[in-house]
Parts: sequence; structure tokens; C-alpha cells
Amino acid sequence: MVQERSERTRGRLVEAGAGLFDRHGYTGATLGEIAAAAGVTKGALYFHFASKEELARAVFEQAERSLRSACGDQRAASSPLQGLIDAGYWLVEALGADPVVRAAFRLGREDGGWQAAPRGAEPRAVGPAAGEAKAVGPGGVGAGTADPQSVFAGLHGFHSVWAGVVRDLLAGARRAGELRDRSAGLGPEVLVVTAACGLEVVFADGCPAEERARRVGALWEWLLPCLVPPGTADSYRTRPPTPQPA
Repeated sequence: MVQERSERTRGRLVEAGAGLFDRHGYTGATLGEIAAAAGVTKGALYFHFASKEELARAVFEQAERSLRSACGDQRAASSPLQGLIDAGYWLVEALGADPVVRAAFRLGREDGGWQAAPRGAEPRAVGPAAGEAKAVGPGGVGAGTADPQSVFAGLHGFHSVWAGVVRDLLAGARRAGELRDRSAGLGPEVLVVTAACGLEVVFADGCPAEERARRVGALWEWLLPCLVPPGTADSYRTRPPTPQPA
């Protein structure tokens, strides 16, 4: 019972911190405001998080878990490229409804020193997870392709995590033979990673859900003919996935 209460309190603090980081940024959010928004004392906040940096890392890590969990089944799907399309829909839905995901993007842009590892801990990268790199190889693409790490130059924070997921799904599509046979160069990686990372900017204005879906569908209607062999674009659904019954 005590453990459950403690976990609920920690969860409220992460949600409250995310909301304030999203609205005011890392520097503008204070621990006092976060504690008040979570309905706890400042002492209770310090019981769970020793500093604002530690709370910011918890917000980032929760957003990363949500993203990887949402895209886990899509990686194993028979069509990784369809999974990539659906991952884009997941992201824009999360940007509209989940302040933790929005805060993770803003924290990554602002940095503020929170990404440094706690004293005495091993440094922790906040880009694509080490486990992801081991799973798909250093570049996440099949043999014979150029190293795609250059695609990620300059990407930091949650943009880097999201780009890593995109790279992973695109690598699966390449291995499955879903992409045009253009093994030289980084065209697909550059095109898709750039478009996917731009979704966060396009939807930061809080546009309605119907408009978000319309824009993502329009994006993929233009991208698909550039990525897949001629005559196969109609094999993919560019509309939002149908919600599964509970």
C-alpha cells in the first residue's frame, strides 16, 4: 500500500513537471510550482527527486518508454514501412494529448544541463538507446548502404530518440525489400528523418486532431512514391490506423 502511494506520488510529480516544462521550459519551471501542481509538499518532491535535473530526466525517460512501447509492435510487423507511417500518427497524437512527450521535445531543445549524468553515475546518452544500436547495428541499415549516422548530426534530446526509431523502422523496410533499390547514398534516411522530425515543429501549435491526421496523410501521399518501387504506393494505408477494440 505504501509502495503504491509512493509510485502514485512520483507519477503525479512527473506529470506536473512535464506540464510546467512544456509551458515554461526547463529554466522557467520551479520546483515549488511543480510540487504545488502535483499537490504535494516540497519535501515530498525531494524524497522522490533530489533535483530539478533528476526530475527532468524522469520526464524524458517516461516519454522515451512511451515512444518505444508504442512502436514495439510496429517493428515486428510484416510491413515495417506501414509501421513507420503509423508511428508518425502516434507521434502527432501524443503531441496533442501527452504533455510528457511535448515536454521531452522542449527539454531536448533547451538542454539546461539536465542531460548530464548524476554525480557518481555512468554518463547516459539521451539519443538513440544503446540497446537499439546493438539490435540493428551501428547504422541500423542493411549491408551495402552508407553509414546513416551523418543523418543524425546535430540532433539532440528527444529528436534524436525519435529519429532513432524512424531509422530502425526504415532499416526494417529496406531489409524487407519495401524500398526502391537505391543502395548508394542516404536519400531515404535523409528524406524520412527530416520529415519525421519536422512533425514536432508543425504540430507544436496545437492544431485539431482532424487537421493533424489530414496533414500526416498528405505527407505520406507525397513521400511514398519517392520511397517505394513504382506501382506499390497504393499497397500502404496513409490514413490513421483504426483503433483496436479494448
